[in-house]
Amino acid sequence: MRLRVPPRVAAAVAAALLAAGCTGGGHSGDVSLATSRGTSPAVSSTAGSTPGAQNAPDPTVLREEALTTLLNRRAAAVLSRDRRAFVATLDSTTTGFGLRQLAQFEALSQLPLAQFSYGTPEPAPALSAERIAQVGPDAWVSRVRGRYSLAGFDSAPDEFESYLTVVRRGSRWKLADDADGGNQPQLWDLPRFTVLQSATTLVVGSGPQSRLRPYLALGDLAVKRVRSVWTEPWRAKLVLVVPASAAQMAEQVGQDPGSVKQVAAVTDGPFDARGRAVADRVVVNPGAFASLQQRGRQVVVTHEATHVAVRASTNGPVPLWLSEGMADFVGYRDIGATRSQIAAALLDRVRAGHGPTALPAEADFDPSRTTIAPSYNAAWLAVNRIADRYGRAALVRLYLQIADAPRQPGGRQDPDAATRAAFRSVLHTSQASFTREWLAYLKALASGS
Repeated sequence: MRLRVPPRVAAAVAAALLAAGCTGGGHSGDVSLATSRGTSPAVSSTAGSTPGAQNAPDPTVLREEALTTLLNRRAAAVLSRDRRAFVATLDSTTTGFGLRQLAQFEALSQLPLAQFSYGTPEPAPALSAERIAQVGPDAWVSRVRGRYSLAGFDSAPDEFESYLTVVRRGSRWKLADDADGGNQPQLWDLPRFTVLQSATTLVVGSGPQSRLRPYLALGDLAVKRVRSVWTEPWRAKLVLVVPASAAQMAEQVGQDPGSVKQVAAVTDGPFDARGRAVADRVVVNPGAFASLQQRGRQVVVTHEATHVAVRASTNGPVPLWLSEGMADFVGYRDIGATRSQIAAALLDRVRAGHGPTALPAEADFDPSRTTIAPSYNAAWLAVNRIADRYGRAALVRLYLQIADAPRQPGGRQDPDAATRAAFRSVLHTSQASFTREWLAYLKALASGS
């Protein structure tokens, strides 16, 4: 399921026997980060200015043009892996900022970058008088948006945002800090950065190769398993981001650490104008991952790879029970466990008389509100029941018809209405009838019959 709070997030859970949790989802509810934006004081001539002063270049425009030139040199240095040129954009390499920047350059140099660039600098809130006293009278902060893509893995660039503090040194401007705004940590900000790559998987994260290499095998097998079920075209490539801690994972997805305790991995990425994901990243929670058996880890990565494939080849939302159920349907295939073992958390509730009365709703997948494993179990068994009765090909057709349903007046999509229609046109039954049969199946499974 997707988390409520992060931008553009989808995620997965491996429940009961095999997993702690992880979240995933489709396109529904994905939003962009909202960031505060202020403006620097405008520079204007006064009523008493002379004609020459009125025609003088605006200092604000001049400094923004200078920063644009500096950032272009910086981007070129990143792409050419020119450390000297990169260092020349910094005010110092011995401050905390300078040392972080050197580490960032080394990390970026390891990535298979196809594109790296900065956009036009924008004004940010003015520095306080105290901060001005620390960095200099001409210092200012700019909000800068950048774009990057990974060669062979992304079909279009992702965006990032930085707040950069700029200082004047003689006739030149230099970058002095990135702590005077709301920077979102990027994957290249992870400490002890390491990159591993195969034909289908890119693993980036913290620590030695020995720590990250197992993820490469998990990713390769996940891609293979997804391709055996999801028949729509996609790039069949996976980017796994492996932080050193749960706190770092939460930073990568813009979350409070407490909100991802049940989450083993999160899929995050931008969409193109058609509504298809173009640069997804699967961010692993190492804390939750450490509690899983090997096959549970494979379930989680395969689950997330399913989200990557679906998001890249469909352009609209589906109900979360179908999105998460489909991801688990692929994830749990061929792992050598029975449905009763995998769905134990749900079946215990059914036996106690507290089972579901309807297909899981969006709120049932919110880890901040409830224990999410039973909801994942319920979604998984619903999708399994569709495959049992109508076949795997019909399951995929059902998903595609819902996800690619025409938009309603005003450009909005109604996944619930699309689902009801797809049950009738693809499965030749009603969603209500299917739900009744699925609930009876849960009771039979719980009783062992």
